[in-house]
Amino acid sequence: MVRINLISSEQAQLKRRKPLEIQNQLIIASVGLSILILALGMGWIILDRRIASLNTEITAKLAELEILKAQVAEVENYERDKKMVSERIMAIEELRAHQTIPVQLLDGISHGIPSRVWLVSLNESGGKVDIHGKSMTNGEIVDFVNALKKNPFFTGVELIESKQEKEMDVSVYSFKLVFSVVS
Repeated sequence: MVRINLISSEQAQLKRRKPLEIQNQLIIASVGLSILILALGMGWIILDRRIASLNTEITAKLAELEILKAQVAEVENYERDKKMVSERIMAIEELRAHQTIPVQLLDGISHGIPSRVWLVSLNESGGKVDIHGKSMTNGEIVDFVNALKKNPFFTGVELIESKQEKEMDVSVYSFKLVFSVVS
């Protein structure tokens, strides 16, 4: 059997070009797809490294945070201790300021007390002094009150009560005094 080619040469070239064009398009598409996959892979590697870097940074920051928390606790302890020491210093200074009051109080009373007057009780609270005592005569009580009034360390000396009592068949005078101590 004889074959005759009735297709013109232009048409034959077109037929031959179509597979080549398709093949070229496939090659271009494959290269483009390869470049896209390669770009996506590179992007993934870059993001993975960035994530690892950020995780390392987070770990470092958490360690730094723990160190800072320890330092904050140390500062808080220091502040608490400083406050406690400051309060103790203030208490000591207050005691020093009031340290002379009992000495001056007892000294002033002992210098002013007559020989036949004795004290039963002496209470001091907040600078106010209450004295309960006894004497053989009312005159000695008056001498004691006058001696206390002359002392510049005492103010507002008042005889609250003076009454005669019997103690073991002896007549004595019981008295109560109040005054304030100048600080």
